[in-house]
Amino acid sequence: MFLGDLELHLLIASHWKADGGLMFGVVPKVMWEKHKPPDGNNLIDCACICLIARINGRVIVCETGIGTKLSEKRAQQVVLREPEGLLHALHRLGIRPDEVDAVVTTHLHWDHAGGLTRRGEGGSFELTFPKARHFIQNSEWDFALHPDVRSQSAYIPDDFTPLMDGHRLVELIDGSAEVLPGVEVRHVGGHTPGSQVVMLRSGEFACVVTGDVVGMTPHLRVPWTMSADLDALQLMEEKARLLDEAQKHRWLLVLSHEADQPAGYIETDGRWRPEPRLT
Repeated sequence: MFLGDLELHLLIASHWKADGGLMFGVVPKVMWEKHKPPDGNNLIDCACICLIARINGRVIVCETGIGTKLSEKRAQQVVLREPEGLLHALHRLGIRPDEVDAVVTTHLHWDHAGGLTRRGEGGSFELTFPKARHFIQNSEWDFALHPDVRSQSAYIPDDFTPLMDGHRLVELIDGSAEVLPGVEVRHVGGHTPGSQVVMLRSGEFACVVTGDVVGMTPHLRVPWTMSADLDALQLMEEKARLLDEAQKHRWLLVLSHEADQPAGYIETDGRWRPEPRLT
C-alpha cells in the first residue's frame, strides 16, 4: 500500500509458537486465552512481522525475524515455520538483499534480529544485507554483548556480531533520532534497555513498527505486558504515550508478533481497526 510517498509491504518472516505465560506475564490465563487460545502445551501462535518500505528512493527493512540459523532442536521447540519468508518476499518484490539500503531492528532478541545474518555456502555466518546500514541503540548493543543472567538466552551473538567483523555496517545510536530522511527511531526501553520503535514518515502520514512494546493485539491494553519485559513500568509509560499519539495523529501501527491483524489504527473509541490492504 501507499501512505503518502511511502510504499509499504508487510510480510510474515516466519511463524512460530511461544509460551502463553511468556507473552502475557502476570495477566491471568483465563483472560488472555480468550484472545490467543493456547494448544495443549500452553503455546500460542505468533508471527515475526517485517515491513519493507521504499522511501526517498531507498529500500528499508524494519525487523528481520528469526532467520534460518536455529538448530533443528530449537526450531522444533518453537514450532518454527517458513523461516525464509523475508528473503522470499524480497524476491517477489524484485529486491536483491544487496539492494537493501537500511535495516532497522527494534532490539536484538533472537526473534527480531535472527535474520540479520545467515549461513553462507561454507557454513560461516554472513550478513543477510551486505551493503545496508544497520541502526541499533548503543545501549541495546552493549546489553546484548553483556546480558544479565535472566536475559542471556534471548541474545545469540551470531545474529549481530558479524555486523562489526570487518564490515562496520552497524550505526549505534544514543536515544531518539532521525537516522535517514523520513526514518526515525524512538528509544523506549522497557522490554530491553535499548528497545526502540521505528517510525516512517511522509508528510502528515506515519507508520510505526512497535517491536515488543505492543507485540500483539491483546498488548494494546496498557497493563498487559510480557514476563520478558525488564522494566514493565517504563514499558507501560511508553506504550500509553505511543498509543495516545497513534490515536490522535492516526498513525498506522505494525505489531511485530501479531499473526492475524498485524497492521491497523487506534480508533477514537480505543478499538483496533485492521488495515485490510496490509493484512
